[in-house]
Formats: sequence, C-alpha cells, structure tokens
Amino acid sequence: MTDGTRDADDLPVCDVHAHYLSREALPRLRDGLVPVELAEVWGAPESITAKGMPVGASIDQLASVEGILEGMRAEGLERRVLSPPPFTFRYWEEPTAGVALCRMLNDQLAEAIDGHDSLVGLATVPLQDTGAAIEELERATKQLGLLGVEVGTYVGEENLSAPRLEPFFASAAAAGLPVLVHPDFKPNPRWSDHYLINLLGLPVETAIAMSNLVFSGTLDRLPGLRICFLHGGGAAPYLYGRWEMGWNIGRPDTRTAIDRPPSDYLKQIYCDTLTHSPEALAYLIEVMGADRVVLGTDSPFDVRDPDPLAHLDAVAGLTQDQRIQIARRSPNSWLTGAVQS
Repeated sequence: MTDGTRDADDLPVCDVHAHYLSREALPRLRDGLVPVELAEVWGAPESITAKGMPVGASIDQLASVEGILEGMRAEGLERRVLSPPPFTFRYWEEPTAGVALCRMLNDQLAEAIDGHDSLVGLATVPLQDTGAAIEELERATKQLGLLGVEVGTYVGEENLSAPRLEPFFASAAAAGLPVLVHPDFKPNPRWSDHYLINLLGLPVETAIAMSNLVFSGTLDRLPGLRICFLHGGGAAPYLYGRWEMGWNIGRPDTRTAIDRPPSDYLKQIYCDTLTHSPEALAYLIEVMGADRVVLGTDSPFDVRDPDPLAHLDAVAGLTQDQRIQIARRSPNSWLTGAVQS
C-alpha cells in the first residue's frame, strides 16, 4: 500500500447523500419566503411542509440520530454523509441573517454527529455573501470538524458559475474539501402539480448547474475541485450529447470559455446513484465510469433509495469490482481526495 492509498476492503460502504435537521432549527425556519412548518400529512404526524408543500419526511426522521443509525444498519451502510435539507438554503435572506442561520445549522449538525464515527457532516454556507461563505466554510471545517460543504444549484437569479462565486469554490478546492451540489425547489407554474417540482424540477436544476459550470470554464480554472451532483447528475448525463453537438458544429457561443469538448469534463465530476432505475444507473456508470459514481440515498425522504446496494446489484453486467468502486472507493475518493487500490 502506497502513501495516501487504502485497500478497498478497508473502506466503509458509504452513502454521500442523506440529511439531518435538528428539531431546534424549526422556529428559525417558520418565517420568510419559504416558511417551514409541521403538519399532519396523509396520516403522518409532524410532517414537514415548505410553503405548504409536504417535503416527504417528518421532523423525527430528520432529527433522530438513532433512527439514522438504525436505517444505516438495515441498508448495509457503514458510513453516512449528512447535510442540511435543501429547504434550508435561504440565500434570499439578508447576509447577516444567512450567516446566523448557517452557523446554527452547522453547530447543530456537528453536535449531532459527535461521537458517531459512522456519521460525517457537510456544512451549509451563506452563498448570498461570498466572503461570509468562505469564512463559514473555514469555521465549520476547522473548528467544528465538518468534512466539506453542500450548496444549492442557484443563488437568487445567479448560476453557480457566476464570477463572484468562483472565489468560494476556489477556497474549497484549495482546502481539499468536497462540494456537494443539491438542487433546491425552483418555483415554476409548469411543474406546480403532481409533485413535478421534485420529480422533474430537481433533475433539471442539477443539469442547469452542471452545464453552466462546464461551459463557463470553472472546472478548467479549478481542476482540483471535487464536486458531486445528486440524483444521478439530474438530466445532464443523459443530455451531454447535446453539449457535444453544439461544440462539434463549432458554435462560437459554446467555446467562449472552454477549449476542449464538454464531455471531457464528466471525468472531473462525481454523480450519485439515486436514479431509481437500474437501467438509468447502468447508463450513468457507462457514461461517467464507476470511479465517478458514488452511493447516494436521499434518506430519510419518501423519494429515497431504501436499499441502495440492491439497486446496485440490479444493474445488468455490473462487476464486483465496479460494485466495490461505487460503494466504497469512489465515495472515499470524493470525500478525502485519497486514491484507492
């Protein structure tokens, strides 16, 4: 074993996509553009709603560390990466309020996972203020021991590729910290029914964020950025051929910031397994490579993958080495930057 390298058998089966929210955080989230409240939903008490919409989890499911650990045991997981749920991304708040909220959420998460070696946490930061986001990321990782950061897919009307946000991503890359991109609910009257804001809207949001980071040249300027997109990368991996077509026909507007084909950048990106379809997951693994696919469940929400290892096993033609790669090696590589053999 070389320095910085671990055998796969030493690495835990790791879920990079799961959520935690303290019950004590709820009073802080009750006001504003997206009020978060508790209600009985379809017979389930203390279910969380965001602006009146059921989000698919109760506060007990999000706040119970023992419940989280019990779920891990049932799912065959040995490590779970916890982050705040996306309805806590209040980038529309004034920066001072945003800083206070993120500090509270990060403190609560660090306290919840303290003493549990199988749980690790990702910070949330006030992206509405770049400097404050950098400062909170440093505090949360150096003082609280959180391992990286979770961000949404947009800040107001800005994409993640906005020039003012690049110093934040540069700071994360320089510190060797993983970045998890989680889509937030983006209101759109065309997907306001049938829970399409989640089932369709979240994958579309992820595709928009990934596409902009690719075509803006951000990944060229920050080659060391370890960034992971959830829900199987959203729609982006299934549309990258359109990226390539625009590039191949020589459209000048596709080449303003990058000088190599956009598909090249897939090798700088991680995506989780949360596709809810063995066929879609097989395609994702083929396109991205097993070394760029990580286990993800979206626990404890109702749209989670309740048996992620069985989902992997249902992928036709998946080799044992690929299974180990996705369940153990790739999550560790994304989290730590270490190389596994």
